[in-house]
Order: sequence, then structure tokens, then C-alpha cells
Amino acid sequence: MSARGLSRQLLRTGRQAGRRAEAGRIRFVALLLATVAVAVGLASLVAVHATYEGQAARGFARTPVLKEDAPGRPARALWSVANDSVAGSGPFTLQFIVPLTADAPLPPGVRAWPGPGEAVLSPALREHTADGLAARYGRVVGTIERSALQSPDELLAYVRPARVPAGQGGKPIVGYGPENGPVSYFLGQTDYAKAEWTFQVMPLLLLLLPAFVLLTVAARSGAHQRDRRTALIEVLGGTRRDRAWVVLGEALAPAAVGALVALGAVALSCAVDLRLPWTGHVVVASDLADRWWALVSAVLAAVFAVLAVVVLSDRFGRRRRAGGNRPRGVRRSPLRWAVACPVLLLIAVRGPDLLEPGTTGYVMTNWVGVAGTLATLPAAIAVVTAALGRVLGRAGHRWGRPGLLVAGRRAAAHPGPVARMTAGVVVALGLLLQVVAWQGQFGEAARAAEATVERIGESALVVRPRTATAVQLAEFTRALPSDTQMVALTVSPEEGTVTLRGRCPVLRTLRVGCPGSPTVLDGVPDDPRLRELLGWYGGPGGKVTVEQADPVDQRAAEGGLTQTALVSRSGGDLSVADTKQLAYRLLPFGADVDTIGGEWLTAASVNGLQGRWITLFGLCGITVLGAAAALSSLAEFLRQGRALAPLTSLAGNHRVYWSTAAFTIFVPFALAGLAGCTIGVWLAFPKTAGGASYITDSLLAECTLAVAAIGLGAWVWASSSSVRQAAAWRPRGE
Repeated sequence: MSARGLSRQLLRTGRQAGRRAEAGRIRFVALLLATVAVAVGLASLVAVHATYEGQAARGFARTPVLKEDAPGRPARALWSVANDSVAGSGPFTLQFIVPLTADAPLPPGVRAWPGPGEAVLSPALREHTADGLAARYGRVVGTIERSALQSPDELLAYVRPARVPAGQGGKPIVGYGPENGPVSYFLGQTDYAKAEWTFQVMPLLLLLLPAFVLLTVAARSGAHQRDRRTALIEVLGGTRRDRAWVVLGEALAPAAVGALVALGAVALSCAVDLRLPWTGHVVVASDLADRWWALVSAVLAAVFAVLAVVVLSDRFGRRRRAGGNRPRGVRRSPLRWAVACPVLLLIAVRGPDLLEPGTTGYVMTNWVGVAGTLATLPAAIAVVTAALGRVLGRAGHRWGRPGLLVAGRRAAAHPGPVARMTAGVVVALGLLLQVVAWQGQFGEAARAAEATVERIGESALVVRPRTATAVQLAEFTRALPSDTQMVALTVSPEEGTVTLRGRCPVLRTLRVGCPGSPTVLDGVPDDPRLRELLGWYGGPGGKVTVEQADPVDQRAAEGGLTQTALVSRSGGDLSVADTKQLAYRLLPFGADVDTIGGEWLTAASVNGLQGRWITLFGLCGITVLGAAAALSSLAEFLRQGRALAPLTSLAGNHRVYWSTAAFTIFVPFALAGLAGCTIGVWLAFPKTAGGASYITDSLLAECTLAVAAIGLGAWVWASSSSVRQAAAWRPRGE
């Protein structure tokens, strides 16, 4: 037989051997899932790069070219930029545009110039019916085309101010995009995005790493029977190359099916915009279609990686097991490490209480405790598994439950398989919650702002006009509702003083009197709104002077930093949306309007939205690790399952398989989900004790249910497979 013919024959032999193997179906599914997981992980890296490139290209195309950067070309429009926000989203970009010539260029995605006091909004922004967006920027006369948006869900607005006095029209521009001049930056949704390399870390660590764990487990599934087959091939004179062809024949079909599934997902993502769960981000199909060759290459690389790992694991795994007849050392009991686990857990949770929060010692005590707890957790799980196994064994014997008896005694005698199955899931959940808790550490100022809102509601607002004269501010003040009053707070850092300026009615509302001359405020203000205003914007200490004066008088604010606030006369809530709409109607470029400290809430919303990506990739990684643990437990259960076959003759039915598998697979998985979330919350306590946390009840429920669902599927599969094994068993002599 020729070498080519022999190779084909060995491939067919491997394929037939895989079908007839004891754990053949499990290994087929495991390799298929591993191929899909590795392919999705690699494709995610490509998709992230393609998305960043596509968003940058569309951002550059709509970025204005300033006349100062292209001095040889005439100015054709005036342009200015600002930010705004709506409930449930981070800040987004407003671009103010005013034409200077009849042929002034339109921004990309805008079909016609809006008139004075009119706006063109992105589709996602038009869908926001709350917060008065329908009329906030003026009359909406158009929709920005999707081709000009960085993503279909981007919030963006082009606004033409109703009135633009001379000298307040913004910067002169000559056009948009690199073809009209130098463009070194771009504006839009990605202004607040992380750098690409930081984003690539998530699919790399949270998708690819668990995928290769699953691949390793899949490659070693059914290793005992394959080792016997390999030994037979060697006896018949087979070489390493011959064994490799047989192994490839067994793995080729599941890898090919997995590649087809991955290619189907790639084709779908290149044809249809996909909205990702949890994050709400829409993946633009055209961005991925431009990199279709890289996505296909990622799938092919995944197939190559799967086949390579399968061949190498068969070669080196067998060499390790056939390392000679030297006696193995006695394994030491994990009890000593198990005892250290609760001690380290206590150090991680309560140790930082002995130190000042925010110090290096506080942080390091928690991190050392966390690392030690997660490192010793597998040993603790093994000891607890053995103890619970003895309890279950005695309970099964007492109540006459054979499944409970078998599962309990097996766990007591061999706790390793159950401990290995659950430890990885528990540790992964603990690590995920640590990362989520750490993400919330960046929101301390936002939590303080939320506390301010809880204390005073929206009875006081901070207004920051953009480019407004005293006349415009006075007109804005007169147009405010009768219950709304204005006050100004000017901080002079050099002098260390704070000046509160306002008319008598607002000063009386704030309970500081109405002095005829500047008066130093004694003690702590009685009004909680003034206390919050001074606490946020009053600077570090310094005396507070109360002055009866016009709050919009810009001459009185010279040499200091001024915050303008609106105060409710009745103490009720003011409307942020109505105040913004009034500012956009009367001031050239509107104003930023927030609750006291509210600017930090907007910044925290960006951090929270970015934290959802960690949740998305983290849950995917947990699911992949859970699948790896489930497939490993399935193979282990079926390898030991033949010993249960005689019990069917004694029990008279097959319920013993279902009950044994339930206590061997499903119950440990369900407990692993609960234990992982509980331990993760405990370890994160020093990071979340200060206030709100990104570790929500919904996140914990999703993690627990995901792990339990995997355990449920593994239990059903293991039970039905064991029943089929029992049907093939016959006592000797029959």
C-alpha cells in the first residue's frame, strides 16, 4: 500500500474508532465546542480591531478641518462642539454648525442644512422620548444617516443655534474629513472608549484562555481507551506518524463541524448588524465584512490549533503515563491547605478593617488574602467534598437510597474528580467578581453625588453656560419659572475665600439673610442645599462671604472660579430637562445642567457601560470553563459507570443512574455556582463596603443560573449515557 493510501486508511480507522469509543460522543461534542470556542475567541480579536478601525474611519470622515489648520482655504462654516447626556447613557457629542457661504459643506450624513433653531439627530437619539429631547435643541428636521455614525446606536446631534451674535459663532472651518485638510483627531462615540489594546485583553483572557482549557479537556477525554489502541498500533509496528494519522482521523470530523458552525457565525456577523447582550453595543456588519479574510483565517487557525493540541496531547500524555515503573510518592493530604483557606478568607474580608482605607496596606491586605483564598480553595473543596461524601453515604445507607449511597462513598473515597470539576468554576467566579468590584472602585465620587441627590433631590441644579454674555444670561434668568432662583458661588483660590452672590429672595431661601454689605457666614449653613453646594464647589476650607448682588454679573466673578446654581424656592425638584431646553433656546450654545455633583454621575455612567463588557466576556468565559468541567465530569462518570451496571439487577430499574449522576454532577455544579458567588461577594466586600457596587443581584443570579444550567445538561447526558451502557451489560455466563 502506498503512503497516501495508508494515510487515508489510518484516517478512516481513527474516525471509526472515535465513533465506537466508550466516550466517543462526549469527545466529539467536546472537540466541536472547543473548536467553536477557540474560533470565536480568535474572531473576537479580529472583530475588535475591525470595529475600532471602522469607527475611526467614520470619525475622521466627519471631523471638521479648522481654517487655522488649512490657512490657504476660505472659511465656509462656523463650528463648535459640546457634550450632553440623557438618562441611561453616557455623554454624547453635540456639534453646533452655522453656514457662512451658500455652498457651505454639509456634515457627513446630513442631507440639508437645518435652519436657525433646528437640529438633525441620530436615529438612536430620536428614539429617546424622555428628557424632552424632541424639542431640547430646537425643531428636529432630519435624521443623520447611519453610514456617518460610528455605530448604529450612537447618540449624535448637529444643532444650528437660533441666535449667534457676532464673535460667538465658534471656530471657522473649511470642510470635513482628511481630504479637505489635516485631521489629527476625531469626535464621537469613541471619545470615551478605552484604547484598543486594553479592550483586546478581555477576549484574550476571558474567552481564549477558557477556550484552551476546554480544548485541553476535550483532547484528553477518553484517554484510557485511546492509550490501549495506541499500544496495539505500536505492537503492530505502527510509527509515531501512523498514530498521529489515527488521532487526526478521530478529531477531524468534530473540528470540521465546529469550523462550519464558527463560519456560519462569521457569515451572519458580516451580513447583519448584531446587538450584543448586556452591553447593548451594535456590531456593524460592514466593518467585519471588510475583514472577512481575517475572520476566515481565525477559524482556520482554530481548526489547526485543535488538531495540533490533539496530536501533541496524545504523544506527550502517553509518554508521561509510560514514564517507567518507579513507584510514585504518596500524596500528601490537602488538609493543611484546606485549614488555611478560611483563615485567608477572614484576612481578605476583615483584615483591611485594621488599616486606614485607601492606604497601600489596606489594599495589599485584601489582595494577599484574596490570592491566598483562591489558591487554597481547591484543597478546601476536596476536604469538604470528602466530608460531605461520608455524610451522603451514611444517609443513603440509612434511607435505602442506592444512588445517594454510591455517590457519597465514591466522593468520600475519591474526592479529586468532584473537587477538580467544581474548583475551577468557583475560582473563576471569584476572580470575575473581583474584577467587577475593582471596576466599581473608580466611582467613589459618583457614589457621593448619588448620596447628595438622595439628601436634597433635584431642588438645586448647577448651570454652566457655554459662551454667553451678561445680557443673554439675564434673559435666561428672567425666563426661569417663578419657583426657580439663581445664585452664584465664586471661589478665589489665591485668597482662600468663597463668595455667595444672589438677590435677597434667594439668599433668604438659603437662610443666610440679606445683608446690606458683604458679610462673613458664621458656622455651618442651615440650608442643606447650600451645604452641598459649598461641599462640592466651595474649595478646601476658607471663609464664606455672603453678598447681595446680581448672580450673573461677570465683573464680580473676575479672578475666581464661579459656579451658577438654581435653587427651588419651595424646596421641590427642578426639571433638568426643561432647564436644558430653555438654555438651548436662549443661549447660543446652551448650557450644561446637572444636579450638584451630577457631572460625576455622567462620568460614572461611562465607567458602568464599560464595565458591562467585563460582565459579557466574563459570563462567556465562565460558561466555557463550566462546559470544560462538565465534559470532564461526564467522561469520568462514564469511565466509572460500568461498575454501576450490576446495580440495575439489584434495584430492578435505572433510577440508580439518575440519582447517582445527580449527586455526582448536578448537585456539585449547583453548589459550585452558589459557593463561587458567595465567596466572590465576601472577597469583594472591602471594595464594595463604601457604597454602590457593580456586583448586582442580577449578575449573581446570571452566574449561578449559567453554572446550574450546565450542570443540569451534564446530569441528563450522563444519566442517559449510563442507561445505554447498562443495556449492553450482561453477567458472565449469559
